Amino acid sequence: MRTPGVAFVGTYQWQPTTKVPSGLHVKGQLRDEDKNDGHNVYLRTKVEGYQWGHLKGVQKKHIKVDKVFYDGAVLKTKKVRMHACIDRGSLRPDHCSPEQLFSRK
Repeated sequence: MRTPGVAFVGTYQWQPTTKVPSGLHVKGQLRDEDKNDGHNVYLRTKVEGYQWGHLKGVQKKHIKVDKVFYDGAVLKTKKVRMHACIDRGSLRPDHCSPEQLFSRK
């Protein structure tokens, strides 16, 4: 996932319900690719019918992501939407990469 100023390079895998925690396992690197813009970066995830979840990055840095989204909503669904975003403050809308849809088989 990439848009000017932010990128997430990594993988995802659905953990089986026999593994604890089970859910969507996201692993990779969240990158602030424009260190001089003064904005933070984050990943957004959404399960249908629920609010967006956030995984915050660090301004001017690349961070490792190794997270399992395991709440009840993720365990009951077969689809999760995700994209990488730039937090541009309260006066301007955030800028996000196109949504990626991850489906469980």
